[in-house]
Amino acid sequence: MEEVLVFQHDPFEDLGFFAEVLEKQGSDYRVVRLFHGEMPAEEWEHVSALIVLGGPMNVDEEENFLSPLGEKNYPRRDRRGSAGIGHLFGAQLIASALGTAVFHGPVKEIGWSPISITPHGQVDSLLGYLPESATVFQWHSDGFELPAGAIRLASSAHYSTQAFRLGKTIYGLQFHLEVTPRMIERWLDERSKDLALAPYVLPDKIRADTQSYAPTLKYYAERFLSEFVRRMSRSRNRKVDGGQATE
Repeated sequence: MEEVLVFQHDPFEDLGFFAEVLEKQGSDYRVVRLFHGEMPAEEWEHVSALIVLGGPMNVDEEENFLSPLGEKNYPRRDRRGSAGIGHLFGAQLIASALGTAVFHGPVKEIGWSPISITPHGQVDSLLGYLPESATVFQWHSDGFELPAGAIRLASSAHYSTQAFRLGKTIYGLQFHLEVTPRMIERWLDERSKDLALAPYVLPDKIRADTQSYAPTLKYYAERFLSEFVRRMSRSRNRKVDGGQATE
């Protein structure tokens, strides 16, 4: 039985809107709560996709979370037809695994801000439905250049790589599609240190912007993940039809 594994690094960064989409699509998924010390018990051959969520840590803290999980090796598994999505910290893990340095950016991007969808992104079936300039939710201070072999799908004024695709089924996103208004409110309450280091971030403005932009973000999240699940299923079915795998 193949399933989607979800690596959750922080109790406040869960699947959000993505949980609704996976349930609506009938996907079999399991959340591995790494912050509770849980470990994946599945054989990698039985994992059809991996969703790596964000967290307040950075890739330099490798001894704390990477060694027992093999997260940095996962992009190489894409060569066998697996699929994956990295959100924020998860995208940084993928970029680091591909040999790209992760750096501290010029500013903390916190709150609702625009990204530019590249020409490649505009024809991508997962992100192509976003407008050329799309307002999304951000909460990060690290960034990375485009990994070797990947295609840049989105950028912003301060970070040249906001989204990329490796092969057909590995995606890295520096912005949040999955976040819900409730998650945003919890982050504003729990992450006062981040906000103190970025006095230009105004919590009240974030709350007001959330009322305006959250419904559209939910639409983006549903379109993105629904197409990802369909693509994942087609890839798995091709493997089965080709005699390379069995259900």
